[in-house]
Order: sequence, then structure tokens, then C-alpha cells
Amino acid sequence: MTNDRERWRPPFTEVEIREMWLYSDGDRTVRAYRRPDGAAGSGNWTLVDQATGDVQGVVKAGEFSRRFRPVDAFADVTGFATYLGTVTAPDGTALVDLILDRNPFMLANGPRRTARPHVLVVPRSHRDGWSSATARELAARQTAMTLVASWYRELDGGHAVFCANDSAANLDYRRDIEALSEAGARATVTRNPRQEVQHAHLHAFYAEAGETENHESSVLSGHPVIARGYSAFGDALGGDAVRVEGGTTGLAASIRAAARPWGGSYCSYQTGLAGPLWVMPALGPSQDEFNERLALADGLRAVPDLRLGGAVNLARPSLADAERRQAAQRASAEHRASFESFVGERGQGLGLTHAADG
Repeated sequence: MTNDRERWRPPFTEVEIREMWLYSDGDRTVRAYRRPDGAAGSGNWTLVDQATGDVQGVVKAGEFSRRFRPVDAFADVTGFATYLGTVTAPDGTALVDLILDRNPFMLANGPRRTARPHVLVVPRSHRDGWSSATARELAARQTAMTLVASWYRELDGGHAVFCANDSAANLDYRRDIEALSEAGARATVTRNPRQEVQHAHLHAFYAEAGETENHESSVLSGHPVIARGYSAFGDALGGDAVRVEGGTTGLAASIRAAARPWGGSYCSYQTGLAGPLWVMPALGPSQDEFNERLALADGLRAVPDLRLGGAVNLARPSLADAERRQAAQRASAEHRASFESFVGERGQGLGLTHAADG
């Protein structure tokens, strides 16, 4: 959230609305931001209609955190139909969860006309992003990345490209809790301007080894659409990206230092397990470039998104159509079965509890 609240006057623009957090009281979900009043930390929360940008109401500080909770779509990953498994510590502590994106990028791609898998790696209890993760959480993250990359390789020789979406802490909500002398009573949740969810996660995109026709896009466009696959990516990234170094002990500090000028929120980009790791603002030239590469790789379109102030965003087919939604569910079930089979054969000794065990 921006520190310059005084310039915000209703109705708010779509970009300003996207910068606000999502909260829910169980009955309704709202955008809201806090306007502090005085050094004591008191103030009010303004509720904003997501569709119109109009102010819906005002809630006093203290009362707001009693009624509303930050929305976290990944709060119960193991309950997802697309849940794959969990990397655990030697003592059994759950560290990171693996799930499939419920909306496969394409449902009829390549010679086998199968959907691309798209795995998300989600820290179980760490809500402030990989920039403040512990060494063992980062080690579990690396284990998950290695496992997913190996699984992709078995699926027609596919490659993994990784991109994180992490954000700084929701300080306004935390301060509201502290005003009630309840500091630490609830976990602080994070968000990213591009995400509707408020929980750090890592995308593992699947890229074909070579060019292939994207049949689903071809049907829509009326002529063959060629997806470039892994050749669309590269180790270098321009614009405002910053290259960071460090293993499981130094990575968090390196990311934290790089993301500090952006308020702690960032995205990241890495080709495979050995490629350099780039950190970039969530909205900016580097993120635009990454989305353009992803579109080329998948045979999709990357277009300016007014909701993001004209930043380039990937135009993905939606699940609004019932037939496509059912096809996506079938594809997810097939991917889940494939992953379980792969783990059964190759995943021993990795500290992975997978969905089939549950």
C-alpha cells in the first residue's frame, strides 16, 4: 500500500483499488485501507466497492481487525482438489505445499493434445515471502523445485521456469491488532499487486523443449498458433531486474536487500534450477518482459492491462465456460495421477508427503 494516502479520493481508479488489500468478515469481501489519525495509531478503515471504486463505509480501528481478516486463498492448501503434496522437515514439520493451478494454461497443446501442468509451491506457515524464510524453508523450496523440474522433464522433456510472487507484510493490519494490545496473536498475511490471493508462492511454469502448435489458441484464432517453448526464455533479464546470489543461507537476505527500494514486494524469475535468479518490482518493465516471454512460450497473448495501469499481463483462457472448466478438472486429475506415480518411483527420501498418502 502506498504511504501517500492524502491524494486518494473516491471514486478510486482500478490501479488504486488493486493496491488495496482484500478482507472478509465471513459474509462479504471488501477492499479496504487504513487512514491513521494521530501518533497513537488510532484511525479509520475505508471500505471500497471493488467494481465502482466508491466508498462503502468506514470502520474504526480496532473494530476492523475484530471483524475482518485478510483474504488468503492458500490458507488450506491440503484441502484443494489440486493438492499434490507437502515437503516436510525431518521432524515432520510441514514446510512447503505443492498444488496444481486449477486453470491449466492450455488444454489442447502439443501432439498429445494434453494440458500443460502448472505447479505452485506455497510455504505452509510463512506468510511474509521467501525474503524472510528460514534456511530449512528455503531448502524445502529447493527440494520442491528439483522434484517439479524432474517431473516436467519426464513429461515429453519439458523445462521448468520459476517465478515468485511475494510481498511485504500487511503492516496496516498488524498495527491495527497492536492497537488492541494483541500483537502476535494472528499471523500477518501478505499480498502482491498482481494477485488476488494474499500468500507468498512460487510458480513452476512448464515449457516445451521445442516449438509446438498450441491447438487451443489455434481454434480461437482460426490459424495455427506456434508456441516457442523454452526458446522464448533466456538467462538474462533487462529493465529494472536485479540479479541476486545466495544459497539457502544467503538467499533471503539477498532478496530482501534487492526488494527494499520497492517496499519489500517483488517478483522473481529463474530458468530451471541452475539459471540466475532475478528479482524485480511486481509492476515494471522487467515483469512486462517476463510476461511477454511467457506468452511466446505458450502461444498466448500478452497485452496491456488497464487494471494494472497499462502493465503487460498474460491473457489466459478463463474457466467461465462449463465445458472448459470440466476439461480443466480432468486435466488436473490426470496431472495429479502422473505426479503421484512419479513420486512413487522417484520421490523417496525427499521428505515428501504426497496427496496419495492422505
